Amino acid sequence: MRIIDQLELTGSPLDQISQVQTLFAKLFEFENLDVLLKNEESVTEAFLLDKMVKRGRGGVCYELNGLLQIVLKELGFDVSFAAATVADENGWILDRTHTVNLFEYGRTLYLLDSGSGNNLPMAPIALDGETVSSPSGSYRLRTETTERGSIVCEHRTKNGWALRYAFEPDVVGWEDLNRIKKLIHTHSASPFNKTLLVAKTLEDGTYSINEKRFRRKWSDGRAKTVRFAGSAEMLEHIRLHAAPAVYEDAKKLET
Repeated sequence: MRIIDQLELTGSPLDQISQVQTLFAKLFEFENLDVLLKNEESVTEAFLLDKMVKRGRGGVCYELNGLLQIVLKELGFDVSFAAATVADENGWILDRTHTVNLFEYGRTLYLLDSGSGNNLPMAPIALDGETVSSPSGSYRLRTETTERGSIVCEHRTKNGWALRYAFEPDVVGWEDLNRIKKLIHTHSASPFNKTLLVAKTLEDGTYSINEKRFRRKWSDGRAKTVRFAGSAEMLEHIRLHAAPAVYEDAKKLET
């Protein structure tokens, strides 16, 4: 597998998983082109290997974290899927539509998430353990009872800790990724079936592109926003910042 060929893993199992997550952040954009282009092919290992490893595309959470599980299992890590519910300032979004990976090590549960675009921790997060910091910010995982689960993942903001999502540590299988895909593609409350989003965590910050603007944030607090006059400018920023395959498929939105 080409991804594994790029790895020279060192350190503890947690260090090694972090190295894989860091490589994923480098290689793959969070992007919802397949949602907008209505690609309804089932999410399988073969589908993800073709789309992402062979063709060089990114994906949404169930694709990015699906491929992460394939790679980690190939490396000998016993990881499993769980389904989380994302929250924003208006409350809960679609129930149980964020795929994550879980890993138990030293009797501690760890969250592994490579499917959150410009909100990537890029390292395992221990339940009720230390905060994890990355170029996109700081994250923690806590036991807390909510109506959407007993574990919460939080992101530190300038106003304090903000809820990102909640879940139960119940194992789900590959069929759950297709349940989520159907909802993301078709549900009226889906945040990803209406407008383009391309996002990535970089070594020194993050970027995101939608149909209206390009936004770059740096880890030192600087930020820049470029407003688009039209779709040509949007495509040019995708060409400049995203993988070639993402740019080529983004052009299909204009046909």
